[in-house]
Amino acid sequence: MKLLRLPIWPRIAVGMLLALSCGAPGLQAQALSEAQVKAGFLFNFAKYVEWPAEAFYSKEAPVWLCVAGRDPFGPAIDAFDGKQVHGRPVVVRRIAAGSDDFRGCHILYISDSEQRHVAPLLRSAQGAILTVSDIDGFIDVGGAIGLVSADERIQFEVNAATLQRSSLKASSQLLKLARNAGSVRGRN
Repeated sequence: MKLLRLPIWPRIAVGMLLALSCGAPGLQAQALSEAQVKAGFLFNFAKYVEWPAEAFYSKEAPVWLCVAGRDPFGPAIDAFDGKQVHGRPVVVRRIAAGSDDFRGCHILYISDSEQRHVAPLLRSAQGAILTVSDIDGFIDVGGAIGLVSADERIQFEVNAATLQRSSLKASSQLLKLARNAGSVRGRN
């Protein structure tokens, strides 16, 4: 299992978040697995992205966090199932490889097992869906947020045009933290 070293502020934030959500006393932020870090990013993206009201069927409807293809997270993503974001519960849903039924998804993580099919999957993910992946060049082919490993850290890049086309509004705080922050133009 590959361990990552994060800068101090994300280590503290992700460590506290995982310790609280997993109920794991003594969890050391320095020893987070890559799956835990990436799952934490997905959950936090939900906190810093705003969906249009019509993306939900009611005011109490959940935020669906969907994983397409082989699940690289396992229990790390399940720790966020039922947690609250914007007053809504998060529900984790796994979508079988090759499926393009993303109805109801608000966040769609496209696993690297789907790399050969990423373009058609992105075309299928229409509407207010935040697409995220760690596939190389993900934002260049139309994904919204790409997770990138650099300097033994997980970072992310944002495709502002994709967010706008999807009617999603990213907070200025999220955009400032993006690796490509200098080239990202937010809507707030």
